Amino acid sequence: MSEIFTTQRLSAAGGTAALLTKDRLETLSDSLFAIVMTILVLDIKVPISQVPLSDFQLRYNIQLLWPLISAYVVSFMVLSMFWISHHVLFHAVSKNVNRQLITLNMFFLMFVALVPFSTHLLGTYSEYKTAILVYGINVIVIGVTLVSMLTYALYSREIKNGKLTPHTIHRIKTRIMLPPVFAMLAILVSSYSIPLSLVLFASPIIFNVIPGSLTLLERALRP
Repeated sequence: MSEIFTTQRLSAAGGTAALLTKDRLETLSDSLFAIVMTILVLDIKVPISQVPLSDFQLRYNIQLLWPLISAYVVSFMVLSMFWISHHVLFHAVSKNVNRQLITLNMFFLMFVALVPFSTHLLGTYSEYKTAILVYGINVIVIGVTLVSMLTYALYSREIKNGKLTPHTIHRIKTRIMLPPVFAMLAILVSSYSIPLSLVLFASPIIFNVIPGSLTLLERALRP
């Protein structure tokens, strides 16, 4: 009885309730990322015609899918960046969770789940700046929500942190902020070049692929 009472009291106070475990939160988050990243490719449909196609016509129809394929590649890279940052947050920073952090994570997942819609918009209306704007705002909101989760995990008295140096924390913040910052740049340049906007959306993945690239960026931005 005393254990049940303690759990109920912690839940009511917003503390770390035994039923709200980090494992369940990570499982839900990983599952949603897997579903969203799979749904992206379902938007790319094989061209089907009622009449027999020549090889040239088939190639032409496949070329028409290029905007959708580009949007898929961009979104897959963006989601990969966010998944990596989310993984680091719950393995290197936050060693436990509470209701507040779980709530923030739910808002984060809500906007992650919106990516297939904004990706479809981007692929179908690739020549319109409004599509770039909607997609960019989606990426920015996801990034800002993830930064809010990191900030809460670092400074909440209820969340236990791993042994992190200030430099490591700065690096984690930088990696999280790269997608939304590049999304802002993509929105700004969309008036001049939409292809360049797409490149900017996907560019943050470079800092996870090329070793030492983040160090070079920090040196370049250092006053």
